[in-house]
Amino acid sequence: MFPGAIEALGELGDGLTTEVWWSPSHPFASSLTKQSAKDLAGAYEKSTGKQWTQPIGFAHGLFEVAVDALKRSKSANPADIRDAVAATKLKTVVGDVKWGGEGPFKNVSKTPLVLGQWNKGKTHKYELTIVNNKAAPAIPAGGTLRLMN
Repeated sequence: MFPGAIEALGELGDGLTTEVWWSPSHPFASSLTKQSAKDLAGAYEKSTGKQWTQPIGFAHGLFEVAVDALKRSKSANPADIRDAVAATKLKTVVGDVKWGGEGPFKNVSKTPLVLGQWNKGKTHKYELTIVNNKAAPAIPAGGTLRLMN
């Protein structure tokens, strides 16, 4: 999942696949900053000098949900905040967040998953490319799955 882990593997990391739960390719934007996923990843890289990682989108998404819930909460009472969180229906940088949706648990919100493959990069030593989006066609594929050497 992390570029540092792939780099540590050297040539063995080239071609490894992983599930991708957030990337700059995701076609979603922040409800707070209006930044696209691509812009958020780019801002991270510019400010830190490090390559984006998947958790960045979800860390940002948590703040989106918190701000939204606090705005909708009837009061600062913990029960009111809990109820506001449970009633969340929000478009975020990681996709739609809605608890009690399609899953078996009311405290779970599903977000889209796609398949990625690590390849030698142009900007970074290794870059993650979306290679299969059948489970979430709104997320564009940037390449095709290739065999490892």
